[in-house]
Amino acid sequence: MASCDTVSIITSQPHKLIGREVSYEFNKNVPQWSVMDVSNWFKQIGLGELSYSIRFLENRIDGDLLLRLTEDELRYDLGIQNEVMKKRIMKELNNLKRSADYSCIDSTGLNSFLKSVNPEYSIYTYSMLSAGINTDTMRFLTEDQLQNVCGISNDTHRQCVITSIKKMPVYVENMDKPYDAFISYRRSTSSELASLLKVYLEIRGYKVFIDVKRSNDAKYRNNVLQTVKQSKNFITVLMPDSLDTHLMVSLDEDIEFLDNDMIRKEIATAKQSQCNIIPVLNNFSWSSFAQLPDDLKNLNAYNSISWVHEYQEACVNKLVKFMVK
Repeated sequence: MASCDTVSIITSQPHKLIGREVSYEFNKNVPQWSVMDVSNWFKQIGLGELSYSIRFLENRIDGDLLLRLTEDELRYDLGIQNEVMKKRIMKELNNLKRSADYSCIDSTGLNSFLKSVNPEYSIYTYSMLSAGINTDTMRFLTEDQLQNVCGISNDTHRQCVITSIKKMPVYVENMDKPYDAFISYRRSTSSELASLLKVYLEIRGYKVFIDVKRSNDAKYRNNVLQTVKQSKNFITVLMPDSLDTHLMVSLDEDIEFLDNDMIRKEIATAKQSQCNIIPVLNNFSWSSFAQLPDDLKNLNAYNSISWVHEYQEACVNKLVKFMVK
């Protein structure tokens, strides 16, 4: 059986296809692999003739899905019941994860950091990147998040990663927040203005985070709230319907799937993290706050911007004036 340590290095080896030999070149950018790349990888590790490879093809498993696969998914979703075969596939998959090139999605060098802790830990790179974690945001990770968000179930591995993060030369317990601004908005009505603000601020050299994905996944939402904590300024775009009255429910209730509830939790997190809060009002009236809970009513005490489309540059100038550096 060929080892994936050799397979995943860019190479060209002969394969049998429809009765003739052809050359197939693997590239190391596994996150960008197609379904056929995964199928050819199965052939390369000696499993191409088995029915398992057909199941991967039928389920359209590409490089992204391949790197996310778990043993439970192999058993329950792909029907691979044989324990030995599952271990064999996971062993080859972990070899592939260690030798893969993540540079296409890893701009901050998370994989290099994990390898510096232990070369084996690069098997966690893709799960962390997929959760929105990089070398900036990982500084705020807890051990619980490493286990439940990053998928690091091994106690020793988690402890090693936490210890190494704290030993990084730039790490201090109360380090400066890495993001200049977090922009909060309602997906259905405020996305255009939120995106416009991001462009204006980035042109001026600010590092801005905006949650474009707006996923309802609980783990993803938790990572977004962690990014709020890592932002100096919290800009919330408010439209007439941005804070509807159904937000009057308790913050403790589990309402992860409402867009408005996401905004409320982002605002609450910004307050708890002592972010500099700046509401940007687009035809929004403070009078609507008469029906909202106490934890949101005092938003009108912060410096706010009344957005006027005809005077965008002036509005941004005023916004920048209110921002802390």
